[in-house]
Order: sequence, then structure tokens, then C-alpha cells
Amino acid sequence: MQKKSPKILLVWDSDEKLSLPSNDDVLNWQSYEIVEFDNVFSVQQLIEKNAEYLRSKYLSYIYDLGEVLVNGKRVIDHLELRPGFSYWWMTLLTEKCNFAKSPQIDNIIKILALKHWLANKKYTKIVLVSSNDKLAIAIGLLSEEMKLEFSLKRLIKVSSNKLSPKLFFCSLPRILKAVVSFINHLITHWCLKGIGITEWRGSEASALFVSYLCNLKPKAVNKGSFESFYWESLPKMLNEEGYVSNWLHIYVKDEIVTNTKEVASLINSFNKTHEGSQIHVTLHSFLSIKLIVKVLQDWLKLIRLQKPLSSNMKMIHGYLWPLIESDYYDSLLGQPSLINLLYLNLFESAMLQVQTQKIGFYLQENQGWEFGFIHAWKSKGHGNSLIGILHSTVRYWDLRYFFNKESYKRNDRCDLPLPAYVGVNGIAAKNMFLEGGYPQHRLVEVEALRYLYLENMKNDSNYFVENRETIKIVLVLGDYLKENTKRLMKLLNSSVQSIDKQIKYIIKPHPVCPIYREDYPEIPMVVSNDPIELLIKQCSLAYTSSITSAAVDAYFAGKPIVTILKPNALNLSPLMGYEGVTFVTKSEELVEAINRDILKKQIDNQGKDFFYIDRGLPRWKKLLSLMG
Repeated sequence: MQKKSPKILLVWDSDEKLSLPSNDDVLNWQSYEIVEFDNVFSVQQLIEKNAEYLRSKYLSYIYDLGEVLVNGKRVIDHLELRPGFSYWWMTLLTEKCNFAKSPQIDNIIKILALKHWLANKKYTKIVLVSSNDKLAIAIGLLSEEMKLEFSLKRLIKVSSNKLSPKLFFCSLPRILKAVVSFINHLITHWCLKGIGITEWRGSEASALFVSYLCNLKPKAVNKGSFESFYWESLPKMLNEEGYVSNWLHIYVKDEIVTNTKEVASLINSFNKTHEGSQIHVTLHSFLSIKLIVKVLQDWLKLIRLQKPLSSNMKMIHGYLWPLIESDYYDSLLGQPSLINLLYLNLFESAMLQVQTQKIGFYLQENQGWEFGFIHAWKSKGHGNSLIGILHSTVRYWDLRYFFNKESYKRNDRCDLPLPAYVGVNGIAAKNMFLEGGYPQHRLVEVEALRYLYLENMKNDSNYFVENRETIKIVLVLGDYLKENTKRLMKLLNSSVQSIDKQIKYIIKPHPVCPIYREDYPEIPMVVSNDPIELLIKQCSLAYTSSITSAAVDAYFAGKPIVTILKPNALNLSPLMGYEGVTFVTKSEELVEAINRDILKKQIDNQGKDFFYIDRGLPRWKKLLSLMG
């Protein structure tokens, strides 16, 4: 007798070990692992098999959201906040930051994978085991659409039951949280008001750089000199080529510059040290009472503009609405809305108070503020040469860098704000943009400034000499997200006793996420903030978090790479699909990978196509000569 196909699909959304039920099929929602049972599947594996289709499907979904007609007008047009500029482009929905700001995006991709998979199956019922209420509603609505029965086995969320200020704040109504957060932001940054404004207004420079004020070089900071790992030798080259430059900084707290009072002092020092060649100011230098009033007026206008949209959005977008609802309301009414509007007004003020700029550069990650900046640049009459600079890698599942191809067509009103060009820093990034449909004529090649030191590796044969020491070194590269760093270290801490090789661990924390030795007593480790090129040279293997671009540095040097994946998240590694990289999700896999890969020979041509590297900066010089 032929075995009957299972009629029930159990969707297992839990990090607990799965206990197999009878003959039902099981779809594991939080694991990359392929088990030996024929009736257990991984949604992560489904995504990897259908990655191109699913990414395209999600980008089309977001595009269609903006194109929805409400009372005869597109959503994009309803949110027109300035002539020709729609606030839609500053929302979390458009930003698509699935690893930090919008955690439900991964579940949306998974549900799209589930729907695609179900089309070829003959189930009659879906049973979901989960503690995620929004996911439960979404899968329930999908089941209804596909005429399947649905039931939920709700897992109890573990709670500390301790009333903390953070927990209390999270319980406040969305609008009240927005106001409280906005006031706190203003208080924190008010001491920057007016810093560098006089120099900015008097500047004769015609080249502008918008940069994050973090990741500075410590020795230079101590001397009051501006040197940034983001821009490396470019400021020096600008001086040598006779370019005077304006620098507009967005402060991000890190270990080097810990508060806004230090920022104020630093900006004054920069202007004094670089007098005549660089003019420095912070975005928050343009704070004023008048500007704050304008932000609040914009917020009230935004609240009015969005009112006709909400009921229509919910009705039209069916089973995915529960997973985007929070981002939608946060973007239009919550904390992100007021901060976005503040940044928009600050950029408008900054670009109004400086002489016409011929050329501009900004670090491109497609965050909401960037589209506000692009609008401010264009609306205040600055030049046609605004260039977004890729300062790191472009990862396949970092959805911020990708849009539906229709978004690149120019219809003249409320279009997606694009820079004149994007400066791609290597063949890998260029190919990623082209495959995503970005217009080729808008791409220009520039050297990868943050990775220029890799040229030393290329020219230094010692980087590729096998380490014959008895004690091997594993370089641990931290993440800038605290949660990812904790997971990285926790997994290593639970694995070291089972690793059968003599190993010393060097921990290189991300500048904004420190790691302390005393927190991990089981690991024979040292914490080092030495330059990464020195640490890579010492190591035999690099162990990295799932999203850090620092993995590419070690890969370029020919080192074996072991990367920990977050079981319930998409693979955000910049090395996804590259040979010589091992991905792990649990302790046993990490132990096996380190025991095996620590003895591998280094390869001297890994990553050679990643970046354009030349310390002479010929591409940058050509770009400046053509556009400046």
C-alpha cells in the first residue's frame, strides 16, 4: 500500500529542540539545519533555494505599497511633504532595514517562501507553534486566503516581570513615546547648537562631505586633527590637490567620542587645526527654536496626510499587514517620524546656509535621513554632482540597497530621491547593484577607502605564509549590534572546552560595541583595538558575526572564515556564496569548524575581486577632476 501524503503542516517557530510529531510535515521557522528526517524542512533552506524570486517579490510588494491608490491618489503623493518630495521615502517601509530596525521583514520573506512552497503541496491544515502574535495573525490570514484550516499553539513568552524604565517607556502610547524621545534627543544634542556655524557660513569651499562622526582615529583625535577610518587618506589627498572641503557630521556615540560636549570641543579643534583647508560642522549645529517649531508643524501635517491611508492599507494588504503595521505607524506617528522630520529640517537649514556646492559626497546606506538630505541638496540649488559613497560591502539580503526596478524610472514628481551617482568601491558591489537593476550610467568607480590597507597584504608575502606555531590564533571580529556580539561570544564561550587544538583568541570589538574579558572567563582571550591589518596578520582563522563586513578583510588575506548565523534571521554575511567560508548556528558546528579550518592553508587570491584598491586614488582623482 502506498504511503499517504501528510495533510497537516506544523510550522515550528521556536528555538527549542523539535520533538517530532507522528507523520505530519514540519517546517522549521528558526533553523538553517537540514535534519535526517524526510518530513522536516527548513524555511531558511527554502529561502536560499529561491532567493532571487523572494527578494524580487518583497521589493515589488514594497513598491506596490507606495503605488496604492487612495481617493484617486497614490500613497506616495498623499505623503508629499515638500513640493516634489514625499515623506514616503523616509519611512521604515522604504528603508527596509531587516537586521536592526524592522525585525518582522525576515518573517515577511519567510511567509512569501511559505506561500510559494504551499502552491505545490496538498495540505489541508497549518498548525503554528509560536509566541509571535503578529506572525500568528499573518499565517492565519494566509491560511484563510489559501482555504486551509489553521490553528495556533501559543508558546508563553518568558518575562522577567521587572518594571524597568525601558519597559515602562515601551508601554507608552506611540505618539507620547515619540514626543518623549524627541525631547530627550534635543536635550542631548542642544550643546551642539551653533558650533562651527560661523565657519560654515563663511566657507568658500565648493565640495561637501556628509559623514558620521565616529570611527575616528584616536591619535588624530588627541591632536585635534580630523582623520576617519571611513575616509582614510582622502582628506589628505584633497589638501594635496588643492581642494577646500566642507564636512557636515552626524554624531554617533562610540568609545572615542562619548558625548556631545566632546563633539563640540572636537569640531572647534578641527576647524582650528585645518583652518584654510577643511570646514567642519555638525548637523545638530543648526538647531534652533524656530527649526523645532517647523519640525512640529511638519509632524502635524504628516499626521493629517496619513489619515486617509490607514484603513485602506490594512484592507488592501491582507495577510502581510500584521507584519508591517508597526513600521507603518511608527514611521508616520512614532519615534522615527519626529527624528526623520528633525533631520530633514536640519539638512534644509544646513544647505541653505552654505554657498552653492558644486559636488557632494555622503556615506550611502539608504537610511531615511539620506533621502531628506538629497531633497535638501537639490531644493536649495546645489550642483548636479551629488554622489552616494559605498563605504563597506553590499550584502545580498541587506534590503536597504535594493528597490523594485520600476523605482528607478523618472516620472518627475515625488520620485525616489536618487543621487546623481553611486560610487561603487569594487567589482562585487558594482555587480550587486547591476543585478538589482540599478541604472548603470549612475554608477562610478572609486577606491574602497576603508580597505586601502589591503594593498599592503597584496604586496606582503608574509601575509600568506603558513603559521607553523603550536598555538594557533583565532581572530574574533565583533558586531556593532549588541545582540549579535553577545550571541557570537556566548557560542564561543560554550565551545572552547571542546576544541582540541591549542588556540589563543584575539577579540576585536566593533568601535560602538565593547567586549570585556571578565564576561567570558572560559575563553583564553585578549581584547585588542589594534588596527585590523595587524591582527589579521597574526591569526590563522577569523570567527565573525553574521553581518560584519570585517569578515571580508580577513577573507582578502586568505584566512579561513567561520561565521555564526542567527537561526531566525536571513543570511546577511557579505561572504554568502563564497568558497572558504563556513557558516555555523550551534556549538557543535563551531567546534567542528574551528578544529578543521584552523589547520587550513591560507589562499593568496581570496577576495581579489572585492574592492578597487590603489593608495594613489586614481579613480577618486579622476572623479573630482571631471565633476569638481
